[in-house]
Amino acid sequence: MTVTRRKIIGASLFFTLFGAMAILPPLILLFRFDGLVFGVPVETVYLFALWIGLVVGAALFGVILPRDEPMPPQDKTRP
Repeated sequence: MTVTRRKIIGASLFFTLFGAMAILPPLILLFRFDGLVFGVPVETVYLFALWIGLVVGAALFGVILPRDEPMPPQDKTRP
């Protein structure tokens, strides 16, 4: 299976939409209960873990995604 530029761009779009939806209040409210992780509320841990995951994922997409190469100028004198 070859990974093309188009597939990587599609995956990065899905990643962005997933990150936006994961921050919406209905999903955050799933983690709203009286639990603590090392003295920090669970919803705060969820938000920071999500944030770190999104930053790492964006960095990986930045490395994986090939750069746009400018098109060489075309000779218009040839038919």
